Amino acid sequence: MRKKFFALILALMTMFNFLFADLACAATDEEKAAKKERKLEKKREKELLKAHRKTNILQVEQWAEAGDLQAKIIMYYACLTGQHVKHDKKAAELWKASVGTKNEAFLENFIPIEYHKKKKVPLQQFYGFAACYSQVGKNVPVNYDDAVRWAQLGASENDPLSLAVLGTAYYTGRGLRQDYAKAVEFFKRAGDEPIALSGLIDAYAHGNGVDKDLEKSRFYADYLKLIRQPKIDEQTAKNMRKLKKQLEEKN
Repeated sequence: MRKKFFALILALMTMFNFLFADLACAATDEEKAAKKERKLEKKREKELLKAHRKTNILQVEQWAEAGDLQAKIIMYYACLTGQHVKHDKKAAELWKASVGTKNEAFLENFIPIEYHKKKKVPLQQFYGFAACYSQVGKNVPVNYDDAVRWAQLGASENDPLSLAVLGTAYYTGRGLRQDYAKAVEFFKRAGDEPIALSGLIDAYAHGNGVDKDLEKSRFYADYLKLIRQPKIDEQTAKNMRKLKKQLEEKN
């Protein structure tokens, strides 16, 4: 009787081993398939981004040739740094000359001071700068349509500042039809951009495009205070990492 019992136990263990092995194999196959799909998706995103960059710089060049001041400045920086176009100092100087002496200060200060710590500012961020200048009327007349067209270029290349400007356009109805839900979507995609965080603070405080949530509004306000500190010490950096993790979970 005892021998039969142990034989039965052994048979059951063998069966379960085969079953778990099949399940593990299936899980492994699913993981491999998912990993392969993620690689393909990244490849598609990379190819799409490359296509956007090529199309966008051609559009900027057309605007520059048509007399758009900000487009001329961007073409100057593009040729000077060799971003999305051939590195060509001579062409850069020609674009600089076309800007005109009265706009030299604007050209020299086109990059906001908080971005000067970067060795080379990615060209897509210039689209965000142009969008901001058009939106607030700094060095160029206020033009919400211009702000949107520049922001759309930058957003197609995943520039956070451009995404934040588009969010603002949807939130205020200036340049785009007002849509709070779309505004919040763009604000969240913009990540750490102060403009986007300010938008989320207001959206959650008043229930615009989201359910009213004062706790989330305060959370974004605290996060905004941290990233605006001019000098970040070790403890502040830890707090930022903690808040950023919470931010990702909330989004």
